[in-house]
Order: sequence, then structure tokens, then C-alpha cells
Amino acid sequence: MRIRVTLAVATVLAAVACSAPDDPAPSAAPSPAADTPAPLGTGGAAAPQLNWTRCNGGYECATAPVPLSYREPGGAKLDLSVIRLPATDPAHRLGSLMINFGGPGADGISELTRFGGRYPAELRARFDLVSFDPRGIGGSSPIHCPGADRLPAPGSPLHDNGFWAASAATGKACAAGSGAELAHLSTANVARDMELLRQSLGEPQLNFYGYSYGTYLGGTYANLFPDKLRAMTLDGTLDLVANSTGQPGTQNAPVDVRADVATAQQHELEAFFAACNAAGPGKCAFAGGDPKEKFAALYARLTHGGAGGVTVASLMQTMDRSLYQWSRWPRLARTLAALVPSAPVSPAPVADPWVPTHSPGFLAVQCLDSDLPQDPAQYRELAAREEQRQQYFGLAPVFAMAQCVGWPAHDEDRYLGPWNRPHRHPALILSTRHDPATPLANAQATAKELGDGRVLTVEGAGHTTLDVPSKCASAAMVRYFVDLAVPQEEATCPPDVGPFP
Repeated sequence: MRIRVTLAVATVLAAVACSAPDDPAPSAAPSPAADTPAPLGTGGAAAPQLNWTRCNGGYECATAPVPLSYREPGGAKLDLSVIRLPATDPAHRLGSLMINFGGPGADGISELTRFGGRYPAELRARFDLVSFDPRGIGGSSPIHCPGADRLPAPGSPLHDNGFWAASAATGKACAAGSGAELAHLSTANVARDMELLRQSLGEPQLNFYGYSYGTYLGGTYANLFPDKLRAMTLDGTLDLVANSTGQPGTQNAPVDVRADVATAQQHELEAFFAACNAAGPGKCAFAGGDPKEKFAALYARLTHGGAGGVTVASLMQTMDRSLYQWSRWPRLARTLAALVPSAPVSPAPVADPWVPTHSPGFLAVQCLDSDLPQDPAQYRELAAREEQRQQYFGLAPVFAMAQCVGWPAHDEDRYLGPWNRPHRHPALILSTRHDPATPLANAQATAKELGDGRVLTVEGAGHTTLDVPSKCASAAMVRYFVDLAVPQEEATCPPDVGPFP
């Protein structure tokens, strides 16, 4: 962990962004309540000077010192690693486009290096593409959690009394290794860092593209600094309220239950069945007969014990990975076909459900951002209800954030809403029809929560347009950032390729 107790030198670069076409009138988002206090901003922190050097081929890199706490802008500092891909047509450059690739816990340096050259040529011509490793992640004063990488996976939340203690071990390791930094890693503080970077880049307003968790970062920035936002695309969108507190009546459920991820996964499984049978046995090994009945039979078989090294838990882990990207569906079909029993089997209770575990970087942000139930008894009661509601996918979302129970840090400067502070232009929200992690319903909810979001749906299955590419959606995104043009209500786009080409 690199925390420096020095004072950042304030140098704001001269603005270089060209003027965009005439801005349309400000969007008519509903106003927050008049008595809502203004949230903490940057506290008057000085914008860091960015000294760019060549890196990673045609990219440029810099380091930006930002306050550990924005309540003490002149105090301890964190060093952020920043990267940009300069616009290819400087004469017609519109400004910088800041990109967050999700997580939380994903680093921006390697992801922009990986994906930067794949963005449409017009976007790369008109904008510098900029990203950074969020505080606590990668090259940006990373947290230290000694021994966390060697911790065994927690046992069964249904039958292992040590499950909750094992789940809490990562948090204890991070508290021991990271000290004060652990309480300052909320998304709100990442958004404040982003505001300082906007100033350092010399941009009058921010252009932002966020994937998955990055949509929560975008929604947070849009409400902390609404007058500083020009344009924002959210791709694979979290429900902002579900991710933070939950709607009234849902606060005692964990995040993925509030977002109803289980139903989204079930819908994608059904889309897989339909696409597989349409492709036929020559392209999909699971085709033929009634796929729902075959899946029910193989699942029932696994509840009695493993088959060919596959258990219920390992199957659902495989399903989770495969549903993220439909290019993985052919392999999933082969896996499922090999598990169909030759004779019917009656299902038994699930003894050991799959429980996701997360990296320390993910937990360090998510456990601060989200209100979660803290009583293990609540989880057991909820698990019984969710398994009845969604037989295959109901259990994992209940326990997905178990490592956050008893998390040893709290960020008093996190942001929990309101989410509809007025800003000048509508947000473009991209979603696939069947997204197993951030369902289409979440995108629609966030459009309403922001008050002005416009949803464009890609008729495919998978998580974000990085996993389900669509030239049509990319073209709409470019027109939005360049011309501030949003698509019509309920617009759709085809994917570039299907799952069984």
C-alpha cells in the first residue's frame, strides 16, 4: 500500500476539447427532494498534474496523487495509475472519454491496453480514450490482504457451522494488511478521483463509458457532479438502488437477490435451450428432445452425488461462467449432454450449493457500497424461499456476498442516493436481452432512477457488449458521444454473431 503524506501540487491543464454540436436542452429528470443535502464533493482538493510518458506501444501513462480522504484533501495521498490512447485525429478531437471496465476490482490499465484498439475508428479519432486503476486496485495503491490468496473456500452455508467464519477471513486479512485505506475505497471516492482526473485532463465536462460495475461508478459520478457530466454510456447496467440499499421491502435481502439475478439466469438458460434446439444436433450437442426435461434429469442425478467429477456446485459454477458469454454455449452443450442419465432419477435436496467467492479488490469496494443483512439466520430463511422460487439458480445469489458479512471497514463518504439529480443530457444505457449478471430489468430500473436514461437492447445473451458485440450498438454509442444523439425508445440492435454459427 502506497499512501504518501505529501501535498499535491495544483496544476490544471489548459482545456483542449473542441466544441461539440449545439447542446440540446437539459433533460427533464425529476428533481431530488429540496431538503436533500448536497453530498461531499472533492473538498477543494487540488487537481494533480499528469506527466505523460509513452507506454504499452501507442499509449501514454501517468501517476495522479489523490486524497485518501476527501474530508482531508491536504492529508495522506493515494497514487493512481492512469493511461490514455490519444485521439487519432487531433484536429477534430472532441475531448477525453473515460472508461471503466467493471469489477469492482478490474484494473483499467491492462483492460484499455487490451480493448483500446477495438473501439470504432470514429470514436478513437474524436476522443482520447482514458482509463485508470481505481484506488486500491492494480497499480493504484493496491490493498494488501496477506494470506487471502491461500484461504480455502468456505464450506456449505447450509450444513457447515464454520461457513460464516471462513467467509469473514478475507476481510480480516485485508484489515490487517491495509489499515486506514480499507475505509476509503467506496465507489463514491473513486468518482471523486474521477472528478479530479477530469480537471487534470483539462476537460470542461466528463464523457464516461462504464461496463458492469462501471455503470454504478457512472451513476454515482452523475449524481455527485451532475453539472460536470456531458455524456454517459452504461453497458451491462446495475440497478443503482438495488446495489446500494434496495427498494423499500427488499433491504433485508443481499444485492444479487434484490437484483433478481436468479430469474435472469433462468431466462438465459431457457434462451440457451431454444437456440440449441434451433441449431440442431450438428451444431449443439444438447439438441433433441425436450431440453428442459433433460436438464432437470441431469440436475436430479447430480443431487445424489457427483457424476464424472461433476457436482451440483461445480455444474452451477460452469453454468455461471458459460452464461456470461454465448460463444461458450457450444462447450456448455457438450458438458450437459455428457451428464444426461440413462434412467430417471428422483431429485434429492441440494447438500452443497455453489457459493461464489470474490477477490479482495472486489470485496473492498462492494462491501462498502452495499447495505447487506448481517444475521446468518436471515440468509438461511431466505435460501429456503429462493430455492423454492428458482430451483437451479436461487441459492447462489443468496450467499454471493457472504464475505461481506462482518466486513471490518465502513466508508462514511459512500453515496446511497438520490439517483436523479438533474444533468444536461440523457444517458445511453446498453443491455443485452438476456444478461445473467446485470439483467435487462436492472437497466430499465436505472433508466427510471436516473430520470432520463434511454435503453438500447441488443438481441443476444451474455454480459455487456464486450461479450456480445454488435456493430449496430457500437454505431449508436459513437453517435451518442459525438453528436449527443440518443436512440428512440425501445430501440433494439442485432448481435454480430449468434451462439451456434
